[in-house]
Amino acid sequence: MRLRRKLGIAFFLVSSLVSVLLGISLYRFIEREMESELRVRLRDITDLGRRTIDRPTYERLLALVTGDLDAASVRRIEGSADYAAVSRSLNRIRDTESDLVRFVYVLVPTSDPNTARFVVDADVLTADPRDASISHFARAYDVSEIPALRHALLDCRAMLEHEFVDDPEFHVRSVSAYFPIGGSRGRCLGVLGVDITDAKMQAVLNRARKLAGTLSLAVTMLALIISASLATILTRPLMALNDTVKRFAAKDFDARTDITSTDEIGELGRNFNDMASSLQDHAEHLEDLVERRTRELHAEKQESERLLLNVLPEPIALRLKQSSGVIVDRFEDVTVLFADIVGFTSLSARTSPEELVSMLDGIFSAFDELAGAFGLEKIKTIGDAYMVVGGIPTPRADHAESVASMGIAMHRAIAEFSAKHGAELSVRIGMNSGPVVAGVIGKRKFIYDLWGDAVNTASRMESHGVPGRIHVTEATYERLRHAFTFESRGTMEIKGKGVMATYLLVAPIELPRAATA
Repeated sequence: MRLRRKLGIAFFLVSSLVSVLLGISLYRFIEREMESELRVRLRDITDLGRRTIDRPTYERLLALVTGDLDAASVRRIEGSADYAAVSRSLNRIRDTESDLVRFVYVLVPTSDPNTARFVVDADVLTADPRDASISHFARAYDVSEIPALRHALLDCRAMLEHEFVDDPEFHVRSVSAYFPIGGSRGRCLGVLGVDITDAKMQAVLNRARKLAGTLSLAVTMLALIISASLATILTRPLMALNDTVKRFAAKDFDARTDITSTDEIGELGRNFNDMASSLQDHAEHLEDLVERRTRELHAEKQESERLLLNVLPEPIALRLKQSSGVIVDRFEDVTVLFADIVGFTSLSARTSPEELVSMLDGIFSAFDELAGAFGLEKIKTIGDAYMVVGGIPTPRADHAESVASMGIAMHRAIAEFSAKHGAELSVRIGMNSGPVVAGVIGKRKFIYDLWGDAVNTASRMESHGVPGRIHVTEATYERLRHAFTFESRGTMEIKGKGVMATYLLVAPIELPRAATA
């Protein structure tokens, strides 16, 4: 029998795939039906809920909604009996389906169609009053990105969202309904908003998913048993040929396969035996030489790659290997840092050259690790000076923040080194931000270097700086003032630059953790 006919027998295994697809389709159908049921329930809860709100009480609150209320006025209104009455109505709405309803609130439109104001939020009287995420009385709310709510406020008609929206904070999906409390188009008295989650639905779907998975697993196991049986019958000649090929690849050049059929596999076996006989003679003489040379070339390539990446940034190294032309780039916005070890010159007078170089290697190695950790590019060292840049060769928006963070870490590193080795060392750091030109210099002992006024100014910041501090220009200060605190040094004469306003970086700004609803 030809192999093509044998393979036709295996097509019945498609049944296992069909069963899986049917299971998935059934699961999706259940999911859609349950989502529809949740939306119907949401609509009913919101529609009935708006009728429980006492209109005279609500209208007295509505009359107090203005855009210029101070905090004391808001607290007074939220402590009133009218506010408490409407709040109780909203919480009764929530209590009808406490495991589904998340938020209940009333909004009133303003003259701006994209802005509404809160009248009552069900959470105000029960939550922590210091919680900044609670929507208090008369607080403005942007509805421009909530089409259903915007239309409900403009047209004074009921709106129901059709799609569930993912909530990454609570790991659920939610959908909202907006029903008017009273009024007409152009003069809506307010809209009741109710948000519900699909938590219960997901619990049911999880059980359905497990059941579908169990059924699919059972069908798959059945298909596996059938396929294993067929594979034994249909692929025995092919497995024999495969074993022979493996033996031949393992340098058993005498390996030959047995021909047991007249189909395509049998023909393939005969062709392999002929090829093996032809290759055996060549392989016996050439394989050792090729393998040895291949190992040597691979080792040489790895070593050259390692050395090149120790000298140049990886993108520049790739360009250098691909082109023999001049490599030069202009970067419009980078941050350059110069650091000088204070106390190293005096230390060198009483330390042997071997110890001095060992200490310098330890310090700069620590700085190199910091540069790698902050994603920065070390440019060079000159004596006991160290230069690093952020935003090169790959531009990045946070280059100033990363360089500043490394500067702070360098101070810690030099302090730890001094304590460990009993040396009185510190580091003086200067920073500046601006455009530079970067490129590769030389053809043999090449280096990757920077040029430009921004580089020179950064060097001046270091030389005019303060030991143990980070001295920055106004350009860098403007990029970092939102994230770090500074001390102003006022204006000072900078060699070769004239009078400049400079600053000393103090520390990162500790931002409070924002609360979310």
